[in-house]
Amino acid sequence: MGAAIALSLGVAAAPARAADLYEPAAPIEATARVENGWRIINPFGPCEMNCTATLFLGRYIATPMTDIFIKWNTPPWDWKTKDSTLVSGAFNREVLTYRELFAFETELGAGKRFGDQDEWELWGALYARWKKFPWNDYVRTTIAVSTGLNWASGVSRIEEEKSRDHQSEVLHYLSPEITFGLPSQPNLDLVFRFHHRSGGGLGVFNKTGGGSQYQTVGLRYRW
Repeated sequence: MGAAIALSLGVAAAPARAADLYEPAAPIEATARVENGWRIINPFGPCEMNCTATLFLGRYIATPMTDIFIKWNTPPWDWKTKDSTLVSGAFNREVLTYRELFAFETELGAGKRFGDQDEWELWGALYARWKKFPWNDYVRTTIAVSTGLNWASGVSRIEEEKSRDHQSEVLHYLSPEITFGLPSQPNLDLVFRFHHRSGGGLGVFNKTGGGSQYQTVGLRYRW
């Protein structure tokens, strides 16, 4: 009788042990969370068409940025240039979006100057991007502007001339851009970026005034 009871208990416990062995794994943290139209993206999650890599090529622009973007009195064909070229690349990732209107993105980039300037540049930035335009069904268009820090491996002669009394290898990174793409090619964008670093006379950048700037064109891949 005792053996029969023990055998019955063993049979009953077997499914319980099997359930323990095959207990489902804890759910993986969601890559994004949506609240009232805001989409908060896990920066360490897999990319879901919110990661980009871009290669840029640009020419040094001597015309002040204020004349180009604030005073609007110097068209592109009248911009003055200098003998310096920038080759650069950047990785970009969305971290916060609101519906289909705009997004905030983090960026890490690096570049090499050639010609009258030959320093390296590294930067980290936060971009705010507007994505909604009425013609996006024909030409996908976005505009964006950044704030961040840019480090150069040295202070070039050009930067010394623009700010004779104060120089700094670390300056503010302010680089507006506009992108264009075809709806049939969602992975590719043509990018026009005004790559700009300067100090704005602020004490945090050793009261450095001018810096360096390049008009660049780039090809961006999205995944």
